[in-house]
Amino acid sequence: MAEQQVSIKDFLRKREAAQRELNFAGFNSPFIIREISNDENEKLQNQATIVKINRGQKVRDLNQQKYTETLLVSSVVQPDLNTAELQKYYGTLGDPAGTLKKMLSMGELNQLANAVTDLSGLNDSMDDEVQDVKN
Repeated sequence: MAEQQVSIKDFLRKREAAQRELNFAGFNSPFIIREISNDENEKLQNQATIVKINRGQKVRDLNQQKYTETLLVSSVVQPDLNTAELQKYYGTLGDPAGTLKKMLSMGELNQLANAVTDLSGLNDSMDDEVQDVKN
């Protein structure tokens, strides 16, 4: 069987970050979230990683809470969580993650986190693995 020659141009594409609107009760406008790129995700992980020296070895420890908070804040396009007026209203000056926590209930924050992972396609692979285990 002869192999068909494939052009490298077949694999060149301009990637646009996906966005999604989320409506939460009590807000007049929807939250808008965006997909996080692999490069951005790596930077967020590095920001949330602490390097320790243990018996002469460097050990990287990911602070999962800090990573999740920075991931969510980076994903939210609207409202702008860095706006001083919004932070002042919620009493969280200089703390966009704190602003988000004050704005949303635990359930809403969980819904937001699920939407962010769905938008990035992370839940698809987990759902597939769950289905594989069930079968």
